[in-house]
Order: sequence, then C-alpha cells, then structure tokens
Amino acid sequence: MTKLGLRQLFSCCSGTPYQLDAFKDSGDWFARRAHRRPYDIVIYSVAVTRQSRQHSIYFLTHLARKQPDAVRVLLADDEVQGKLIHHLLPVPLHAVLCKSSSVEKLRLQLNALMLQKESLCRPYKTLSCRSGSGGLSPTERTILDYMGKGLSIPEIAIRMARNAKTIRTHKFNAMNKLGVRTDTGLLCAADILRYLPRESMRAGC
Repeated sequence: MTKLGLRQLFSCCSGTPYQLDAFKDSGDWFARRAHRRPYDIVIYSVAVTRQSRQHSIYFLTHLARKQPDAVRVLLADDEVQGKLIHHLLPVPLHAVLCKSSSVEKLRLQLNALMLQKESLCRPYKTLSCRSGSGGLSPTERTILDYMGKGLSIPEIAIRMARNAKTIRTHKFNAMNKLGVRTDTGLLCAADILRYLPRESMRAGC
C-alpha cells in the first residue's frame, strides 16, 4: 500500500486527533524519531518480499523496547503473511490489518484503532488474523533456528537431547501455528526468525 493510499484512508477517519507521518523505511523512522516525543500508534506496512518480512520483525521488536507504550500494528499483505509474522515476533502486536481487506473494512479498523487507543493496552485485542495460540514456544523457535542453519531432524534431536519423534512433533506444531504446509515454507519462517536481534533469540530459546 502506498503512502498516498494510507493518507486517503486516514482522511476518511474523521473526528480523530491523530496526524499521519510516513517514513520510507525503519532506519529513517528511528533516525528521525530519536529525539522527539513517542508515537501513540505505529503501523508497519510489510511488502511481499523476504527483506520486508525480515525488516518488519526487526523493527517491531526494537519498537517494543524503544517505545513500549506505542500501539504496535502490522499492515500485512494478506492473512497468511500476517499470521506468519505475528507468530514469529517475540513481542505482542495490538492489531494485524490486511491489505487484502476491503477499503471499507480497513477504514473501520483504522478508525477503531484511533478512537479506542486507550482500550488497546491488552495485546491482541483487535487482532484480525485468527490464531489459536500466543506464538511459537521456545522449543519450536529453537528447532526453527537449527533448521535455518541446515541441520536435519536427527541432528537437531542430538543437539537438543530429544528423540527425533519429539522434534518432528514440535516441527509440525510450528507448521500448524504458522500456517505453512511444506518444509520450504517452514524454512522461510526460519529465515525470518534468524533476522531477530541476538538478545531476542536468546530470550526465546
């Protein structure tokens, strides 16, 4: 979604006190916001590219540390992408919006975010992408990290002092949570996970 498209959506959300500031990338955002007051709501618009998915993980993780009171919103390409990133993030999101939604639905969701910002203190209150859990477990994250490094299931079992059957069970649980059906899809998730700051990986594993 373009900057112009976002501005048009926000212009339709009447009666709100918020001003829209758009940034070309996460580096620009942190550089320009370093010495200014924090935002109330931050929306990260992720593209379909691998790099954009990686950057969304990195940005939202750092945002939670630098501006913990900001409402964190992911604007995903579709529900599949939104669910994937939501489960991989080590920090909670307050909402996931999808570009594949109708313009009217996006307008209503944005309007609700701005009008009800004070009621969004609990993560996932307005999460639009359905999910059955709060994300990957530490064990599942560790397995994905090893898979991303090229280790096989038997090798991962040895590293984690578990049997291969247990590792496969955790692997399939991760696939179900992330909404992926193939090992290739799981490796894509592992690739995104490895882009997290090192301290986040240590905390998650």
